[in-house]
Amino acid sequence: MFWEVFYSILLLLTGIGVFLVGIVKFSNLLQTSGNDKVRAIFRQMGNNRMVGFAVGTGATTIIQSSTATTVIVVGLVNAGVMTLGQSTAVIFGANVGSALSNMLLSLSAFRIKYFFMALVFVGALTKILTKHKRLNSIADIFISFGIIFVGLELMSSAFSGSEALTNGFSDMLAAVNFPLLLILLGFVLTAIIQSSTAATAIFIALAANGLLDFTSIIFLVFGTRLGTTLTTMIAAIPANRNAKRAAWMHLLFNVFGTIIFLPIIWPLQHVIAPFFENLVPNPIWQISIFSLVLNLANAIVLLFFIQPINKLVHLIVRDKPEQISISEQIEQEESAAPDSYCGFTDKF
Repeated sequence: MFWEVFYSILLLLTGIGVFLVGIVKFSNLLQTSGNDKVRAIFRQMGNNRMVGFAVGTGATTIIQSSTATTVIVVGLVNAGVMTLGQSTAVIFGANVGSALSNMLLSLSAFRIKYFFMALVFVGALTKILTKHKRLNSIADIFISFGIIFVGLELMSSAFSGSEALTNGFSDMLAAVNFPLLLILLGFVLTAIIQSSTAATAIFIALAANGLLDFTSIIFLVFGTRLGTTLTTMIAAIPANRNAKRAAWMHLLFNVFGTIIFLPIIWPLQHVIAPFFENLVPNPIWQISIFSLVLNLANAIVLLFFIQPINKLVHLIVRDKPEQISISEQIEQEESAAPDSYCGFTDKF
């Protein structure tokens, strides 16, 4: 029994490693190939918060990483290419884009996943047969995308072959049923592997094998949303003050979202969970759709509070005494981009 559990855990860790390699490789390829275009879009989006929100959502859905999008935004703010006001809506959109990315992972529960895994062979064969630069770039994307689903399959199969491990996981999750502990578990897992997408993939693998119920998923999702902010905060350490403010904006978006929705969902979990389970019968899709609904609702609410959140960020990251005052800097940003803060104007 010991070796059965050991080999299952080893297979799980191998699957996580393969999945992370695929995510990093896929994200890096798309960022490298389209980085200039992404930056150009960010520069040209103007001060329209809805356009910024759409750009953040679209960019994150494409590159499969809200962290990557947010880090790019912090870099643009640090370089003076984007104002703090412009970055706010993009950061909000990145969180929704992350939830859309998670929906792609839900396809791992269906037979179409085998076609995605076969892309590794297609890409490798293409690289062997041709030296064409463009075709080789496409082949690299195929390989990295296929590796993601190979990792998901390894993670899922790790639980299917060990009854002892299955029972052990079930007992552990039954013991860890307090919402704050589940949030902490989601936070720590995401912080360790530096990817909310990878953490969600693990939850999907658990749900696919009946080891994770929807009530637990609700609070684990809250934890992953908080854990994903750590990378952005680290990226902002060597940056200037406005870039640090953009990173704080990302953190506050997720913190305020937790403060707003957790007191509603926690006491109503025994009502919300059955309702959602009847609405979305497939446990795999429940994770992705709930994450999308939560992030979208969070963004819709907080888009109306960009100005006060912006002021709070300026209070957290203060200017040096010799610099202009907080109020003067906010007024300058508002005068330069009046409809970044003043609600939905005729530009929308």
